[in-house]
Amino acid sequence: MLGRIINIDACENIINFTADYIFKSDRKIALISGGRRPFLFIKKQLAEKQKKAFFPPEFFTNNEFIERVIFDNTELVKISDIEAAFMIFEIVKNEVPQLLNGKISFASFMDWSFEILSFIEQVSLEDVSEEKLKAVKANAEIGYDVPDNINDLLKNIFKIRNSFYNSLEKSSKTTEGRSFLKASAMGPELLVGNFDEVILMVPFYLHKTEIEIFKKIYSVGKLTVFIHGNPWKYETLVSLYSAFDEPLPNAKNERHEYKLNVYSAFDDQSQGALLKNLISGYSENDLDKTVIIVPDSKMLQSVISEVSIVTEHYNVSAGYPAEKTSVFSLLDAIVKAQLSKKGRYYYSKDVMKVLANPLSKNMRFFGENSISRIVAHKIEEALDQDSKSSLSGKMFVSFEEIVGEKQLVDEISLTVTEAWKYVASKKIVEILKEIFDIFFVSWEKINTLDNLSYILSEFFGKIYSLSATSAYPLNIEVMGLLLSLAKDLKFGEVSQAEFSNEDVLNIFKKMIRNKRIALPGSPLNGMQILGLLESRNLSFDNVFIVGMTDSAIPAVKKEYALVPKDIMYALGIKMAKKEFEIQRYHFNRLIAGAKNLSLIYPDNEKDERSRFIEALIWNKQLENKDIDIVKTNKFVLPKFSAKQLVKRKYAKTEEIREYLKNMFYTYSKIDAYLSCKLKFYFMYVLLLDEGMEVGRELSGSDIGNFVHSFLKDALYEELNGEKLKTSEFEKEYLKKLENSFDNFPCFKFREDAFMIKEVLVYRMKNILYYERQRSYKNIYGCEREYISNIETTSGETYKLKCRIDRIDTDGKDYMIFDYKTGAVPDKIVLEKYLELMSDDFGRQNIKKAISSLQLPLYKYIFEKETGLAVLNCGIYDIKKAKIIEFPEKREVYEKCVDVVKIVLDEINGGENFEFDEKDKVNCEMCRYFYVCR
Repeated sequence: MLGRIINIDACENIINFTADYIFKSDRKIALISGGRRPFLFIKKQLAEKQKKAFFPPEFFTNNEFIERVIFDNTELVKISDIEAAFMIFEIVKNEVPQLLNGKISFASFMDWSFEILSFIEQVSLEDVSEEKLKAVKANAEIGYDVPDNINDLLKNIFKIRNSFYNSLEKSSKTTEGRSFLKASAMGPELLVGNFDEVILMVPFYLHKTEIEIFKKIYSVGKLTVFIHGNPWKYETLVSLYSAFDEPLPNAKNERHEYKLNVYSAFDDQSQGALLKNLISGYSENDLDKTVIIVPDSKMLQSVISEVSIVTEHYNVSAGYPAEKTSVFSLLDAIVKAQLSKKGRYYYSKDVMKVLANPLSKNMRFFGENSISRIVAHKIEEALDQDSKSSLSGKMFVSFEEIVGEKQLVDEISLTVTEAWKYVASKKIVEILKEIFDIFFVSWEKINTLDNLSYILSEFFGKIYSLSATSAYPLNIEVMGLLLSLAKDLKFGEVSQAEFSNEDVLNIFKKMIRNKRIALPGSPLNGMQILGLLESRNLSFDNVFIVGMTDSAIPAVKKEYALVPKDIMYALGIKMAKKEFEIQRYHFNRLIAGAKNLSLIYPDNEKDERSRFIEALIWNKQLENKDIDIVKTNKFVLPKFSAKQLVKRKYAKTEEIREYLKNMFYTYSKIDAYLSCKLKFYFMYVLLLDEGMEVGRELSGSDIGNFVHSFLKDALYEELNGEKLKTSEFEKEYLKKLENSFDNFPCFKFREDAFMIKEVLVYRMKNILYYERQRSYKNIYGCEREYISNIETTSGETYKLKCRIDRIDTDGKDYMIFDYKTGAVPDKIVLEKYLELMSDDFGRQNIKKAISSLQLPLYKYIFEKETGLAVLNCGIYDIKKAKIIEFPEKREVYEKCVDVVKIVLDEINGGENFEFDEKDKVNCEMCRYFYVCR
């Protein structure tokens, strides 16, 4: 007696059919499905039918069913992916070391190990014969039209696979692919076990080993296969009938009765807004029958943010990116801090990324979370280049330096006392030690994955007990996921293998990337938000699919990283060419059972709408013989009319006047005031822009910091102008450039670092060439800071401060320069400067006449404080390797000093900081645009 195949119309609800079938049976059933989600719906249906306690059938995914077979009939234990990848690395290192291609550590070869493992798994799942593998080896020796390293791998894949399986055999371990291969060799009685019937629920593509396994169960009459949809439409289903030696059922002309609506929107957020509008009138009963398919998880946040406005009854199972949680970002920041440190010195910006994370910033030391916030802010202030701390401007800082900064510790103690209660400086030191131990020190000496597992467990214990993690379900989910990973790291040879600290952390980074978590919710109630494959074997009345671009759905790999598709297909690994058909089947199966189908895509020049939409529209047009039967509904944003907001003005209170009087004025503050009075107020009075920006990507200021740091080191104080022209100096200069770049944290881990390096090397060589053309005795100073004062016409005296990048001397006179890596004006002073200044010294005339008051201010301060004469000064354009000089006319310089005095009196005078309508041209790009209204 043989098993049977039951063909079910695509329009029929497969959950209802399966539940009815099981309910009417009195046999002991094992139900196998591609995913676990259908099991919940089937149990719910069975409970409603039984109306009493009952024993449901046993549910398995395909993998779980094979695991049960292996567990029941062998002594094999499944190996973790990381251990399997490490075994592959060791085999390659010992037997075919040429494949390492310079990647001497497991961390650097890890991605390749996983690719090789994946290929071996596919070979096992499809039971590829040794003859075929040998044929691949022979062809590879002739040479496939692929890179040499891929050819080398193909030549050796047979050897690697055999060595890998021999190692597994010795240790009584197995992988998923090997388990399927082992199970396919077993008899039907072992496969079936104690079940009376095995139901294979809506299979589509089955690997060769799966077909062999299910054919054996079928041959003894214990397998029932549910096929959902017309098999004539899919080559894969035709092959499935053929594998079981069954004739195809009579072809049925399936009619899909759903109502089709096609919508276009601008971007992810507008698609979410459109979706919100479409479901806004749905009742709870409607929501229970509704699914939103999100093919690309990057849209998930936009969908959730909009949908949650109209309903709380939704369940998300599309897989939320773990990297968007604060636990994950904190771990990422900790790892980056370890990778960028130099000895015991940590890169300051990476320290702040850790301390400013929402979790670390709210740790409850002594039961009070304000302490950690104060610690983070005070350390940030101390590291700021304008602070008076000994830590000021430090790019790298050690824990000992932070704890040893008495002023910092005392300030933290005082602020904590004001905000909460008295905490002595001694206790603050203890807290700082605990903070650094949790986030930095404990991570410094990890040299095995077993060590890492222990540190992770300890770390999460601290985070859970001292932070508000437990209040945020997403963080709990991520911690659970990572603790499960930590558990895997404790087993196998890989757990005890010794690596460098950097390698362990890089391995960890690679293991946690692209991890996803399920959001909390009920999969049985409310609207479901799923990925396409997560909707397998489910049916809904209302189906919405968003982000329907041709790259998202169908999401088909153009090529695999390791082995070309054609080679995989030649080996019999047909999955490589079945991706499109698999996704087309699941899409068609889902929409066939719907009553209302709404498809949403972004209408832009970048993305093309999905071919699935085109096929549906074409079918509708053909069926109705009407080319306009389906129209695209464009989403239009509502128009808003708002009153013209007036710029606010801010009173100069007595406290503000006192603050302004005692302020140290720099050229940047004076330039900011000339640009916009309110900008000066927000930036330098309210200090809204004064702190270090944490966690930003590489920017112009990072390039500038590198150039300033390098030039200070390479073109150093007392450097003789003649020495600079020697070949020995050039070698020393280029060596310093190489070392500076390699050790600069901002560049160290960037993929495009080599391009940045090429540009910087080119520019720094041009600087050296230009310096050799110049004439000066030696460099007098580099990045020297000077403090001075100036008396204005009103009789007031104001404090001035500057940091001069470069001062040269010819032995008598001095030259002042400021390095600029960004945009540089062609002229510092307009030709009509004196004419404009003779009319009046108003702000608008000043702005027209001179681009910045930096150089005259530097000249004034330097000459006053040193008594030395400045012959000329200029902007040193790093990009063009030239100096743009300030005019030599003494009258121009003197008028600039007069301007500085007038501006200082204006800043300190008047009743308010008010907006000048003539400054309006800069408003749109101003970061304070919304604040000042």
